[in-house]
Amino acid sequence: MRTSPLIAHLEGAAAAALSELPGASSQLVQEVRQSALKRFNETGLPRITDENWKYTNLRSMDRIAFEFSLPPHKSLTGDELKNQIEFLSDAWRVVLVDGWFDQAACVLDGLPQGVEILSLADILQNTSDSNVLDFSLGQLRRKAQEAVDGFAALGVGMAGDGVVVRIGNGIKLDKPIEIVYVSQADANEKICNANSLISLKRGASAQVAERFVSLGCTNHLTNASVVVDLEEKARCDHYRIQNESQSAFHIGTGKVSQAAASRYRIYSLSFGALLSRHEITQSLDGVDSHCELKGLSIGDEKQHIDNFTTISHASPNARSDEFYKCILDGSSRSVFHGRVIVHKDSQHTDAQQQNRNLLLSPNAEADTKPQLEIYADDVKCSHGATVGQLDEEAVFYLRTRGLDEVSARQILTEAFALEIVEQIELNSLKEMVMNLAGDKLRAKTKDETAS
Repeated sequence: MRTSPLIAHLEGAAAAALSELPGASSQLVQEVRQSALKRFNETGLPRITDENWKYTNLRSMDRIAFEFSLPPHKSLTGDELKNQIEFLSDAWRVVLVDGWFDQAACVLDGLPQGVEILSLADILQNTSDSNVLDFSLGQLRRKAQEAVDGFAALGVGMAGDGVVVRIGNGIKLDKPIEIVYVSQADANEKICNANSLISLKRGASAQVAERFVSLGCTNHLTNASVVVDLEEKARCDHYRIQNESQSAFHIGTGKVSQAAASRYRIYSLSFGALLSRHEITQSLDGVDSHCELKGLSIGDEKQHIDNFTTISHASPNARSDEFYKCILDGSSRSVFHGRVIVHKDSQHTDAQQQNRNLLLSPNAEADTKPQLEIYADDVKCSHGATVGQLDEEAVFYLRTRGLDEVSARQILTEAFALEIVEQIELNSLKEMVMNLAGDKLRAKTKDETAS
């Protein structure tokens, strides 16, 4: 058992808020919650003495008396949000405000038969549909049992809302599902929990875009997790864009299970938050399964960005391709810990892992730890990492072509980022991400020019 003033505060806040959460009157729901909160009591919050958190110190959170975001919340209409947030032009849309499903802002008309997009809170509160309730509680129960740190346990124990997506056999969606997590301008010192569950049955395919945005400069904590379950020959392209307030905290986790011949690809893009961590646990459970993990992070000032990935090759003939890049300026810091495990009988595994970091400031820091654990003897695996600055010869070359030094450095920095962005196949999202990345990099250039 670990204790601290923040842990004690959160335990008290959780006990006071439990009766206000969906499903408070359901014994089944409460059993899952209590199991998770017991786990939180056992693990506490991560410390730098924990190997998986040794480079990410949470002490900046200790002084904040966080409270849980609870219903009722202020609903935002679609028109109100359109004035403040850019949405994808053609997509089914779910909006969660401070962690809670906002039905008025959602666009879910015309879903094909066999596709469900539901509010987790509605499922927990209205237990009449035993099929979807059993599915949701089963996933939450497993998350509580497998929780390795306090954030994961607290997310389940105080699970309020989230999105449950279920796509039936052979259904191929012709437009993406956009899930937008919005933190309002008055979200100071709130913990916004969100648990999302995505299930694709045999042969189904979908594009899912998760986006995290803030409407104000708030120091809230987003604690968001997603479970993705892909059956045989299913395919999911997953985009995750975190662009929250630079005084916010963001903890995100993803757990993905893949059956035979399934395909999963994620683009994890991080631009906002004072401290952010995204952890992916990927399990290639079926023969000929394939995953791609691509990431781009841009940090400045005192931002701290942590990407922690684990890919488990648990079957033969599976492939994984991991490529993360980070651009750091000011006194920002990044952490990359990529672990690939090839189990004993997982012959003919192909696992590739790369992490590249570009430092634009002498005060920026990148810690990187690519890691391979191989227990099979017929595999093709590689890993590598680089940390460096812009090539001065390339800068000089562009200056000989008439560019000033600031413009030359900006072009080379943007080219470094575009190597990831240009791989995004969803064109409307690619344009959005290019604008976000470009705006952040150009804002820094303007500051330097002004000074």
